[in-house]
Amino acid sequence: MYQTPQQYSPVMPYETPPPPRRRVLPLLLLPPVLLALLIFGGSYAVSPEPDVEMQAGFAFVEIDGRDVVLAPYARHGVRGVFQLMTQDLFQVRLAATDPATGEVLWDTQLSDRLSWEASVLAAGRHHAYLATDSGLVVVALADGSVVVEGAGVPGLGDAFAAARTAYAYDPESRRVMAMNAAGGVVAVRLDEVTATPVDPQTAAAWSDRLSVQRGPGAPTTATGVEAALNGGAERIALRQAPGGVPGSVLVRVTADGRELPVGATTFHGARLVVDGVTAVAAATGHVLVEHQRSADDTGVALSLVSLATGQVTATLTVDSRVERALVGPDGITALTAGEVFAAARGDGRVVPLDVGSADFFGTHR
Repeated sequence: MYQTPQQYSPVMPYETPPPPRRRVLPLLLLPPVLLALLIFGGSYAVSPEPDVEMQAGFAFVEIDGRDVVLAPYARHGVRGVFQLMTQDLFQVRLAATDPATGEVLWDTQLSDRLSWEASVLAAGRHHAYLATDSGLVVVALADGSVVVEGAGVPGLGDAFAAARTAYAYDPESRRVMAMNAAGGVVAVRLDEVTATPVDPQTAAAWSDRLSVQRGPGAPTTATGVEAALNGGAERIALRQAPGGVPGSVLVRVTADGRELPVGATTFHGARLVVDGVTAVAAATGHVLVEHQRSADDTGVALSLVSLATGQVTATLTVDSRVERALVGPDGITALTAGEVFAAARGDGRVVPLDVGSADFFGTHR
């Protein structure tokens, strides 16, 4: 029997694909991106590092069980256009550095003035106290953030004195002593931020030590030709080299006055680096000598000498004389010499500490 054939749907013709869209937007963005890379990246690549000058008012503090140096320094200039747009041209900053490892825990800006100085007075468990040209500044040890400063210090307010000489630390009472603009004396206990009045006897005693008049701080002596060793019974000294040879040699002066040679190295234009009256690095069995780089080169170098062997264990060239040296609780010595901030370690090395470095965005590390 005849059957109706099965019906099939007609095949639709292939659709013509739409023409591809041109990527107009990325092409339009390419020139400004390249221009930005040229301006920002190129300016950073060709710009020199800003000038860094260490200040002498550094101090050892303890942060999370580590002996750390709080070091104020001035940073002049910026590197590249991006930093020029986002950073102050003149900065005074405070860096917390572990001298044993070189690690910078934090680095915070304190001022944007061209000429401005700060000195670390003391630190508690949570706060550090600085005498600055803008008054008292309290920073958090955890991250370096400014807690209070100047007129913001309760108990000082608008009567604060904008002079470093108006502030000092009293280790006996563990208080920061401050003189206000009217000549009154108040005190801030460690880890507190409020200045409170003191008794008349204390006020009278500190009135002669503090001053609201700006002026240079008391000069410090960072070097000498003779210094005490541990305990003070023996001394280390520089003496004229024997036989009429130019330069100086090290001798150890015993308690009974005998002079024993310490090695045979001759130093030219030499001085011993000291902390007060004691030779730095003596606690680790060394002494640090500041001297000319050679008889004909008046540039400055620092050499660490072993007291046991008389051998020079390390030498570091610096750009100026030592301004201040300080021995930490573990015997490590921190020192400033112009742009150089360095540490003399117990393992016989003298190493520069990287303070003041910043990345492309101006973030300090």
